[in-house]
Parts: sequence; C-alpha cells; structure tokens
Amino acid sequence: MGVAVQANLMTLVVADAKRRGIKPEQHDIIVRAPGAVKHFRETLVDPKVIAAYSDVELHLRLREIWGQFCLMGWLFSLSSADKAVNFGVLPNGLEMHCETSLQVKDAEIRGFLWKMLFEQRRRLDPAYEKTPAFAKEKELASQIPAQGFGKPIKKLTGEQLLFLSCEYAGMLAAIRWTMNPKLPWAAPGIMEVGESPFT
Repeated sequence: MGVAVQANLMTLVVADAKRRGIKPEQHDIIVRAPGAVKHFRETLVDPKVIAAYSDVELHLRLREIWGQFCLMGWLFSLSSADKAVNFGVLPNGLEMHCETSLQVKDAEIRGFLWKMLFEQRRRLDPAYEKTPAFAKEKELASQIPAQGFGKPIKKLTGEQLLFLSCEYAGMLAAIRWTMNPKLPWAAPGIMEVGESPFT
C-alpha cells in the first residue's frame, strides 16, 4: 500500500507542479516514483479525475495523500523529510510499529484533527460560540497541544488550517486501514473523528 500511496503522491505532485508552471523537483513536496505498483492498483488516482479537479481540489487532495505518505513512513520509522524514502525498495528487516504504538498514534491524530475541526468551526460559524456544547468543546480543545507549521493551531491562517486538516485526515485514514486492513482503503467514515477527541 505504501507503494500505491507513493505513486498517487507522485502523480498529484506532477499535476500540481504542471499547473503552477514549475518542475516537479521544485515542488515543496519532494517524492520519487516508486516503480511498478503491483498491489492495490485499484487505489490509484485516475488521471481523468485529477484533470477534472479545480486548483483548490487538487491541492487539498495532494495534502491528503501527503498525510497518507507521511503516516506510511512513520509505520516503518522512516522520515518523510528524507528524500530517499521509496516504498518500492524498502530495506530488508524493517518492522512496523507494534499495535499499542498504532493505537497511541491513532488517538493522537484523531485528537489533533478534532482540534483543527473545532477551530475551523469556531472561525466559520458565528453561532457556534452561543451553543450549549461550545464551552465544553473549547475546554477539550485546550487540552490538545496540537501545532502546525511551527505554530499553535489557533494561530494558523485559514489556508494553513485547511491544508493541515487534509493531511491529518489522510493520516487518520491510513492508520485506521493499517489497524484493520479488511476495510476498503477509502471506506466511508474512515476519516471521521467523532464528537469527542478522547473516545
């Protein structure tokens, strides 16, 4: 699956770079082609679908797949910042994190994404602060030390918050699939965080 995710990321980076008039190697996301995708080919993004994306849709989808790629790297203790990461040629002997680590990571990602969604709603829905649930949810959000782009979530721009939310949604989907690979890769609800960040 890591190979398929890497192939999707490469396809989206190339498409985004082309629209921006830059070379793929000049993109802020550096990825290499993984080689032949022999498994999970049904998860590959259709180029016709990519062509139909608006620029915004393309960028958000790119961030989602980047999140999946980062999570796949984390599974094997590989740094996504390392330009040499290539799931097509993983070294022998690599082991995935244990089930307990996966559960902890799932809880962390879910909590961080919940806080981002809380912050988005707080900004975009003026009536939200007047609802009975707001005070409790604000208290829950204050307990989650989420950061992005080197800043607390509350200080992110709307665009940064949206990009980061997409990345974490991709990570959440990837780790949930890893913990239960019988699920379809894009199973309905696989990116939903629920009403509380801690349950």
